[in-house]
Formats: sequence, structure tokens, C-alpha cells
Amino acid sequence: MATRVRWLLLAILLAGASCATPAIGPAARPLYTVTATVMAVPGKTVNACAFEPLPYPPIGCGGAQVVGLDLASAPGAHTYRNGVVETGLVRLVGVWKQGVLNLTSPPTAASPKDATPTPQCAQDQGDAEVPNPPPWAQSILSDDALLKAHSIQLLGFYVCQGSLFIAVTVADRETVDFLTKRYAPARVAGWLRPVS
Repeated sequence: MATRVRWLLLAILLAGASCATPAIGPAARPLYTVTATVMAVPGKTVNACAFEPLPYPPIGCGGAQVVGLDLASAPGAHTYRNGVVETGLVRLVGVWKQGVLNLTSPPTAASPKDATPTPQCAQDQGDAEVPNPPPWAQSILSDDALLKAHSIQLLGFYVCQGSLFIAVTVADRETVDFLTKRYAPARVAGWLRPVS
């Protein structure tokens, strides 16, 4: 009986070892990069800044939420009198998961020429003839909860070259497929860039 129990335990251990799920490391999902300043308002999320409002001291910025960043040790980090912390221009690399950039390495200092521009589309003269507001504009504004449920963060949208142009934080396949099906005809571009 004791021998059977040993064999049974050994079989269970071997079966568990051969069926175990491998650990998922940083390379399990595509890596994305962006070069921007990072800002944190006390009590709120830390964001890579795609755009900043004008007040001084700054009141925060819009862009991609970032986790895994030690703001105090980031290049060029300083705190304004209102408690907002801002870094210098830094290059961030991480995994985009559920609407958040999860850093896989510490930020590195960058020069202004390396800043990642927000996606743009050169408008044609005919784009100004679209009704004001276009019919899809209200649809996009009404879909805020739906877009958040799909972890889609809009940076902007407008008519460009006869179709809807949508700028998002990350233009991965799922995001592009969802937006182009829901708001056809549409073109989608992302701010964070895939690491090649």
C-alpha cells in the first residue's frame, strides 16, 4: 500500500510539473515605447504626457497611465509647489495591459528631438465641409464607457482625408479592429510605438 501511495504521489508531482503554466515575463506581450515627460498629481495616477494644460504650476496632463516608475529617482524629476511631480523628458519602455503602460525597465533621459509626437493626419480642404458636428462625433462621445471597457484611450478624433481619424494611446490590433468596425470608415493611429 505504501508503495502505491508513493507512486501515486510521484505521478501527481510529475503530472503537475509537466502541465504547469510557464511564468509570463515581460516579453510575453509586445513592448511599447514613448518618449515624453511624466507627471503625477498627488493622489492620482502617474501619466506619460501626450498633452499638458497651460497653468503654472501644472495641474497634471493627459496621456498614458504608467506603473512601475519611481518618480523620485526618474531623470529630471522635480516637485512643484502644488505637489505635482514632473520628470524631464524620458524614454519609457513597457507592456501595454488593460489601458496601462507597465514599465519593464527604468526610464532613461532623452533629448527634445526624441519626443514622441501625438498622431496627426493632414486634412484635405474638403474635410472642412463635414457637417458640424459630424454624425459619428456624438456616437464616439456617447461610447465613453464602452471604450473604457475595451481599455481604449482616445487622444483625439477628427475628419481627415474624407474619413474619421482617431488618435489613441496604443493602436494594437484589437483596438484598431474594434474602432474601424464601430466607426467605419475610420483610420486609427497610436501614440505609443511598438518596440522593434
